[in-house]
Amino acid sequence: MASVQLCGFISTGVSAYAARLWQALSHSAPRQPAQKPKLRCGRVPRMSALVQAMLADFASSGMVSTGVRHTCAVEASEERQLVCFGSNEHGECDVPPGLGPVVAVSAGTHHTCAVAAGGQLRCFGANLFGECDVPSHLGQVVAVAAGSRHTCAIATDGRLTCFGYNGYGECSVPPKLGPVAEVSAGFHHTCVVETDGHLTCFGYNGYGECDVPEDLGPVSAVFVGKDHTCAIRVDGQLVCFGQTEDGKCDVPASLGQVVTASVGTWHTCAVTADGQLTCFGYNGHRACDVPEDLGPVVAVAAGSRHTCAMKADGELVCFGSLSTQQTA
Repeated sequence: MASVQLCGFISTGVSAYAARLWQALSHSAPRQPAQKPKLRCGRVPRMSALVQAMLADFASSGMVSTGVRHTCAVEASEERQLVCFGSNEHGECDVPPGLGPVVAVSAGTHHTCAVAAGGQLRCFGANLFGECDVPSHLGQVVAVAAGSRHTCAIATDGRLTCFGYNGYGECSVPPKLGPVAEVSAGFHHTCVVETDGHLTCFGYNGYGECDVPEDLGPVSAVFVGKDHTCAIRVDGQLVCFGQTEDGKCDVPASLGQVVTASVGTWHTCAVTADGQLTCFGYNGHRACDVPEDLGPVVAVAAGSRHTCAMKADGELVCFGSLSTQQTA
């Protein structure tokens, strides 16, 4: 057991371009990264290669994901093995033996779910509410989102299935929901993007996090946090709604077109078309203080008290509150 400092992605949900991810990983050879990733802060267990090459095309696809105190990543080698490290109090880092190649991973609060190369979904870790009890009838899946105490997965036909804690209706999939292209699971609510770009949210709505604006129009991606939601419209504009305290829903007027984003507990981060990272919302832990020398990034993850961004060369840069020690 080695001591590490958490500097990976923290996310309560995952956005997945399911059809594109499935096609790329199932029918073409994985690309090899030019070099191993570099970590600007903290220490991580040795990995053969991180998924920096895939991140450029699938910046939010779930190849790297972190829960509250653990991180999981899919190697970019031909083996595409899943590596997890950090807190393992509930077995969330105990990758099942024989899992084999993995095409997507999502880390929840205290559990982890991975999609194997054959489309099988495996979940492990905390299972107090059945968040790891994959339904026997689920079949092959193309994307998964692990929330706080629930899990949602997209089948190859676009059908959405959710299981686990359902105290606020976060697993109550609307009966008229069409084929789904993306899913993001938060603390107590779930949002999906249907194949026609329609955004639907369900679950806890105490702060309006499920009140999709009537004039939103089609979207290409959705990102769910604790009590607010952000979506990227097809024109690249970022729209946020829900709990507005501390300005986490106040999208800067000058932001421009956004290609990916991440929603944390108290702040929001977005990557623009030119790779620039912008964060806004509560900054008491300096999670919105983007380093001046950061440069272009290809992916971002907003956590509870810190933010991590992946540069094009695979370097992972983290800022904010980074004092939590983990064990792997």
